[in-house]
Amino acid sequence: MLSNGLYNPDKIIDTFAKDMDKNKGKELSPKLCEDYQKVAMTLGLDTHLPVADSVIVEYRPFLINTIKEIEREYDCKTTIEKTLAESIASSYVRIIHYSKRLNEYILRETVTDKEKTDFYNLIGKELDRAHRQHNSSIMTLRQIKAPTLPFNVSAKTAFFAQNQQINNYDNQNEINERQ
Repeated sequence: MLSNGLYNPDKIIDTFAKDMDKNKGKELSPKLCEDYQKVAMTLGLDTHLPVADSVIVEYRPFLINTIKEIEREYDCKTTIEKTLAESIASSYVRIIHYSKRLNEYILRETVTDKEKTDFYNLIGKELDRAHRQHNSSIMTLRQIKAPTLPFNVSAKTAFFAQNQQINNYDNQNEINERQ
């Protein structure tokens, strides 16, 4: 079923390019508009359309602009870097969205205390989740983009541990003998 190229990205783009050449100077047909949508989804990591469809319409331009700014700031070239940029931006948009909903709900006077408590619990959990995803994605992108430090060890025996002191007893013995 998939062998017919229905979901083959190269075929989708190639077919669209050929149809655009045939359609020069003419009004766009509904099929060509549909094919454009397929191409935009196929090139999703460049167009950011798939992730933009995951948020409400009013946040889409902000989301795409934020993704592009993150990609520029961190010089995102690889697929994993681009998906992390999208994850950072979409979690940030969710933080803004939930914060806005929380503020709108606080201003309501006709809501019972139980409804307020239930809503605060739900929004609080979603805000926490969005913050954790946001921070985790930022840290992951920073780790990926951090330069690697050259580290050479020349020893017969070496033990490395985090947050521990390494004593060189050979030098210490020489110091003690001099005293």
